[in-house]
Amino acid sequence: MAYGQLGHLGLCFQNSVGTPLTNSLSFVPLVSESVAESIEPLVETGMYSRLAESPSHEGVHKVEGEVRTEAHPIQIGTLLKAALGRSTSTLQGSVYVHEFLPAAADWDGFAAVPPLTVQIHRDVGSAFLYSDMLATALALEIAQGQLLSAKASLLGGRLSRQAPAAPSYPGGLPYLWDAVSASYAGQGIADLRKVSLTFDNQLAAQYTLSGGKTPRRVVREGPQTVSVEGTLVLQDQVLFQEFLDQSEKRLLLTFDGPQASSGTAARLTLDVPRLRFLEFAPQLSGPGQVEVGFSAKGVYDTTSGYALRATLVNTKAGY
Repeated sequence: MAYGQLGHLGLCFQNSVGTPLTNSLSFVPLVSESVAESIEPLVETGMYSRLAESPSHEGVHKVEGEVRTEAHPIQIGTLLKAALGRSTSTLQGSVYVHEFLPAAADWDGFAAVPPLTVQIHRDVGSAFLYSDMLATALALEIAQGQLLSAKASLLGGRLSRQAPAAPSYPGGLPYLWDAVSASYAGQGIADLRKVSLTFDNQLAAQYTLSGGKTPRRVVREGPQTVSVEGTLVLQDQVLFQEFLDQSEKRLLLTFDGPQASSGTAARLTLDVPRLRFLEFAPQLSGPGQVEVGFSAKGVYDTTSGYALRATLVNTKAGY
């Protein structure tokens, strides 16, 4: 009998498409995963003088699914690089500051963002090894009384199996809800109850007449998008007026983790330089406190050159 609690997930960036790597897996404490290979049946359309369906054949292979975890100050950097595509790391004192920005160009001619090898051991037999996997989207969400969660949507790729690695996990705590701060246009937002930010690459697997049933490339089907949703307690009409004015101002979300080194917090900062509210509709839904749900989009800022920047402070040298 297999138990999820005895399984593991490890991630490793590849040097090239077509060559899986497992020598430096970064293990992620899983909440859940749904990565799977599917094989589409290819049914003949010709008729064979019978009521039964025509013969079917092996069609294209698809590997896709989601990985859910609680964001850790070390491991979240792997998911940020996988989704956004660009990262730089700088030593500042006794900690490293990592900056992640959306890719300005495809990683190469076969992968839009850095390809990953994903090892998933499901506590029975060999581990599943998914190579050439790309992060098409990454969602970060936190609510009052909870931990910061991360959901990465992956697609690719190729499936093989191998002996499972021995997982190891960094120490320290994930990001807690009571160490989160938010601001819009430089003014603090003290009444958020839930907020989520999603970065979407809008990727799709592409198949070609190249002698195989697995994807030849993973390409972009649309522009990168940044979306923000949340719920807050209605205390005034300041943000509602920003919605009516269709303002585009900076949103900052800051998550402070445990001490990284010498009193410096393991901090994650999400910077959206121009955020425009799409929905902001206060409504009375009962006798209790009035809350309002909102949705917004991050707009590309020509001055800074990005629609989203993530900055991570921890003790890891690089990603």
